[in-house]
Order: sequence, then structure tokens, then C-alpha cells
Amino acid sequence: MTEYSGTILIVDDNPLNYDFLSRRLSKRGYQTQCVDNGADALRLIHNTEFDIVLLDVMMPEMSGLEVLEQVRKKYSKGELPIIMVTSKGASEDIVEALNKGANDYIMKPVDFPVALARIKTQISQRQEFLDFAKQKSTYSLQVGAKFGNYEIKEKLGQGGMGSVFRVFDPLLERMVALKVILPGHEFTSAQIERFTREAKAIARIKHPNIIAIHEIGEYPRHYFTMDLIEGQNLSQLLRDGPLEFPKIIALTKRMASGLGAAHEKGIIHRDLKPSNIMVAPNGEPHLMDFGLAKLDSEEAQITRTGDIVGTPEYMAPEQIDPSLGRVDQRSDLFSLGVILYEMITGGPPFTGTPIRVMWQKLNSPPQPPGFINQQTPPLLEAICIKAMAKNQDDRYQNAHALLVDLNGI
Repeated sequence: MTEYSGTILIVDDNPLNYDFLSRRLSKRGYQTQCVDNGADALRLIHNTEFDIVLLDVMMPEMSGLEVLEQVRKKYSKGELPIIMVTSKGASEDIVEALNKGANDYIMKPVDFPVALARIKTQISQRQEFLDFAKQKSTYSLQVGAKFGNYEIKEKLGQGGMGSVFRVFDPLLERMVALKVILPGHEFTSAQIERFTREAKAIARIKHPNIIAIHEIGEYPRHYFTMDLIEGQNLSQLLRDGPLEFPKIIALTKRMASGLGAAHEKGIIHRDLKPSNIMVAPNGEPHLMDFGLAKLDSEEAQITRTGDIVGTPEYMAPEQIDPSLGRVDQRSDLFSLGVILYEMITGGPPFTGTPIRVMWQKLNSPPQPPGFINQQTPPLLEAICIKAMAKNQDDRYQNAHALLVDLNGI
């Protein structure tokens, strides 16, 4: 008997698995669509509305965890529930998936009654989220709708507290980026302060490689607008592997210059990573996403002692273990060193689960980039290794010192 009419995307490289789920769910009244790879899954998710996604963890070329990570950049857990499907004993994958934004998980071989119950729960919670969002707002964030004076054109990404949209600004008569706390999200005053202080932090910096802020507001929802940078983020550029050395050096110089300008204003980024760096078609990088930025005058009000803030692959050792030192401008330069390493080699020095990455960050030396890419200029390798020194005093002490060495290549 038909129980519900909803849409489910099933992603699994084994046709036996997705055929089993598709047939059983169809009998229950669900509409299903099946794909056997991550790339097709992402294409469908960005072009079709689904109530839920069942996502296999282990797939060739692009794993389910990689798909999950990409989806969560655009859709929150409330907007699009994702249930990971994994084999028994893969607890490490489950933990990582939940950390990356999965709503739930199902074990293989699939116990269908259990799977159905979990699917129903997530779809029900999604509907509650959407209903609540409608009740809390007198505006829409759908394409073509208005947010204040801005006309929504496209959703660009999803963050921890809000989303970013491409919008048309009638006053500037051009496209800008709008970052807004989404309806359905209720935050404490401290969390809202963290959102608005991102705009305040960026607005204090005037530099061609720091994204510029246009407006900060609270109605109809806390928001700010900023430059819309066309192009790709550095993470996307690195999907095809290492960059050419002239481009690496040019990008690193400009990023170091932008960081130096931020540091002069007393602002520490604390979450510098490739996905937070937009590269325009002319090759200019723009540092963005200052949501975790540390402002010296305000830090005591925002972050509790002992909090771990940042992304494991790129954070400095002192961000993991506060006993190693104070988080300061040298912490950002460490992150820049990791990004430089990734541009040279095609990947960060340490990978794996967050716990494993942090352990290696504290206890193991990185493999020299020249060992992986033997064409690496010796001076560039030396700069990279110095920037990533575990001891703060062994690193570059400021961005200017790093730029001096880069200009000497």
C-alpha cells in the first residue's frame, strides 16, 4: 500500500544494491532515481529537488564522503538530508561522514524496515525544517525572489550558519554576493555576533586580495553583501593536481600580501584553506570566509579557552594544542605554507580522519614537497618547509618576511 510520495536519489556503484532499494522503496510510494557514481550524483543534486539522498560511502573515482562534502557546501542538513550507506565494521567512515554533515547512516546488508524508518524520519524532519522556515520569514530565498532590495539569482554555497547567493544590487547595478543567516536557524546572540563580525573584520581591511564588503544589515534577516568574484576557488583549481611554478609563486605572493594587510589590522583568519580562496579569471586570489577570524580586541568574548577552531588539514599545531603557543599571525602563515605545499604536490602533507590528521600534525614531520614533485625549486621548498615549522619561533614571523623570500626566487 502506498505510504508516501517523495523523491529519493540512490547513489551506489553496485547495481544490485540500488536496484534492491529502488524496487522496495517504489512499492512504498517513493519515486527513486539511481546513479552509480559521484559526479552524476552531484549533477543531479544541483539540478533536481530530492527529499533525501542515500549515498554509498565507498565508490571509485569520487567517494561518498567527497560527494557529501561538496553537497554540504551548498545545502544544509535541514534542506537536504543525506543518509550514508556503508558496510558493517566501517565505523571510521561513519564517524567521518557524521562529522562532514551526514544526517544518519544505514549498514549493509540493508535491513529494509530499519532503513525505511530512518528515511521516513529524515524526510519528516526536512518537512518540519521547510515549514518552520516559511513561518519564520516573510520573504523567499528562491531564484527570482527579493531579499530587501536584492533579487536572488542563484544559490552559491552553504556555510555553518548561513548561505551565500548571487544577487542583483539595483543601487550598484551589478551582481554581488549576499551572505545571510537562513530562516529556520535560531542562534544565540554570541553566534549572531560571530556572523556579523565576519563582515566587520573584512570591512576593516582594504586590499585587492581581500574580498570587499558593501553593506551589513539585520532586516529581513542578518546579512551582508560583498564582491562577487567570478572564477573558481583554489580547491577546484587543485582538483587536476599541482599548479605550474610561476602560478604557484604569484598566488602565494598575493595571498601573503593579503594576509599581511589583515594582520596589520589585528585580524587573524584562523581558517585559511583552498576553498576559502577565490581565484578570479585574471589569476588574482581573493581571501574570503572570515567567519572564524580572531580580532584581538574581541577574542575573549567569542572563543572559549581550549576551543579547536579551523580545519585539521590546514590548522597550525597551536590551534590543536594551545599549550604550544598563542594563535597569532604565524598560525595563518602555517596555513599558507600548507596551501603552498598542496599547490606544489597536489595534496596537503597530512590526510585521513580529523583525529589522525591532528595527531600527525603534532607528531610527524611532513614529507618534503620536493620528494613528491622533483621539479620543485629548492628555495621554494625551503620557504614551504619554514612556513610549516611546528615551532612558531622557527616559522616566518610575519607576512613581509615570507614575501621577501618569495621575491628572491
